[in-house]
Amino acid sequence: MHLAQQTILVVMMVVFSCTLVMAAGLVLALRANEAGRLWATGHVIASGAGLIVAASVGGHWLHLGALGAGAYIVGRLAIYRGVRVYYGLPERAMLLRGAGAVVMVLLVLMTGLPDGRLLIHAVAYGVLAMTSLWTIVTMLRSTRGRRSIGGPLVLASHLVLLAAQVAALGHAASYQDPAMAPFFVQTAGSVWPLAPMMAVLLGLFGFSLMAMEQIIARNESGARVDALTGLLNRGALDLAAVGLVARWQRDGEALSCLVIDVDRFKQVNDTHGHHAGDGVLREIAAALDNSRRASDVAARYGGEEFCILCPHTDEQQATALANRILRKVRAIALPGNGGHASVSIGVAQLRGGPTSRDALWRSLFADADRALYQAKQRGRDQYVLGSNMVPEPGQDDALQSPAEPRMDCAPAA
Repeated sequence: MHLAQQTILVVMMVVFSCTLVMAAGLVLALRANEAGRLWATGHVIASGAGLIVAASVGGHWLHLGALGAGAYIVGRLAIYRGVRVYYGLPERAMLLRGAGAVVMVLLVLMTGLPDGRLLIHAVAYGVLAMTSLWTIVTMLRSTRGRRSIGGPLVLASHLVLLAAQVAALGHAASYQDPAMAPFFVQTAGSVWPLAPMMAVLLGLFGFSLMAMEQIIARNESGARVDALTGLLNRGALDLAAVGLVARWQRDGEALSCLVIDVDRFKQVNDTHGHHAGDGVLREIAAALDNSRRASDVAARYGGEEFCILCPHTDEQQATALANRILRKVRAIALPGNGGHASVSIGVAQLRGGPTSRDALWRSLFADADRALYQAKQRGRDQYVLGSNMVPEPGQDDALQSPAEPRMDCAPAA
């Protein structure tokens, strides 16, 4: 099937006009997302450049067509930058901007050469093919791209673009009509030039999906993560706890809970200010995160109180984690000459009780919280086991972590 040149030009104008309007709107919608902003901006530049190239076809505005081709390449390079940002790779902004500027200057300079049209065609499509290939390779190397809904659409669009660009390079020798601009439009008038234009629309849609997925994921993460410490917040902890309790009901595997409170934290805030206190909380949260296992769930429960849930762990096994936390926190220097930080920890194991999962979780936390309170009463900077809450005479030593001297972060009030 063949289409007239004029028909192809009309379709080009329509497609690039649509992508220009869509991308301009996406620039505003995705302005808070760095990758999405680059994708949208790149499509704005490429779409505007495509309109310039289409307008220059059939006339004597070779310089305008070359400038449009260069601008189109700049837009595609901006889109490639967005892909790198999305996957957490170095942006290489200066390198890609410089490459785009050099290619644009070369295309304009080539208009003065005898075979300028063919050279413009070869260089423009060659650079575009390389950009498409880089984009495909970058996405295929990333596991996240395979999990994204929009990723396969973008990959498909770039595969079509790459095939079209390679085919255009292969047909470079067939250009005989000096009045025909070689970029985008072929003398044969075949229908295949419409395929890359449709691929541009598909790619824009895929990029929009990828950006929205990233925004949604960040919003969900923000709703689950405590902004100050980076640990889970209380709501996310409750959800995780109910799931772990359900697993305990199903499999009968041990589940333990550590409730952790920073000792004399109010004195830090009163003496050095809340900014200093926030810094101490962040350091303690990092110590907790570095002490736990990958399967453990760590959260900031509220204020200066933290909680760690330990699946497949009984109360005695959880004391190893409590000891690691005590040691790491003792290494945290307090502001000024306030000495070093310390925490008190209550440790409890889920042993039964109510049938409701929520009630079981509340019961487990309450047991650990009561043990924490007793650790505070016994001098802080230690852990207490929930099973030892009512000790027999002579068992007081079991309430303090073995072989760990007390080191309060400030003198006793």
